Amino acid sequence: MDPKRARAMWQKANPRNITMAQWLPYFFVVLETTGRRTGEARQVPVARGPIEGDVAWLISVHGSHANYAHNIADDPRVRLRVGRNWRAGSARLEPMDPKILAMFSPFAKFGMRMTEHDPQLVRIDLDPR
Repeated sequence: MDPKRARAMWQKANPRNITMAQWLPYFFVVLETTGRRTGEARQVPVARGPIEGDVAWLISVHGSHANYAHNIADDPRVRLRVGRNWRAGSARLEPMDPKILAMFSPFAKFGMRMTEHDPQLVRIDLDPR
């Protein structure tokens, strides 16, 4: 797909999906990073992964090529919205681990199977409440 066309598609879809994430917290979360060029908050809806205690896992289906992965590399401080609640934390990309991947729902793994473009795990160490 042409990159300009893909970008236009996501610019229309992301605001709707961010709203949907609030109403479907078992399937989606919103990841907020700081833009590496603008310094502004950037929000992206992502399929929800396991959240155990103060550690949350997500799948970056495009691995380090995703825009939010570039933002995390520049500034690892993020916020994660689960339902209506925000939690701050520190994120980093990690290689795929079959043990961790097994904890994800089939829905969360679906995007990875569809794109298979160097997927990586995103580990978010959430700040204590």
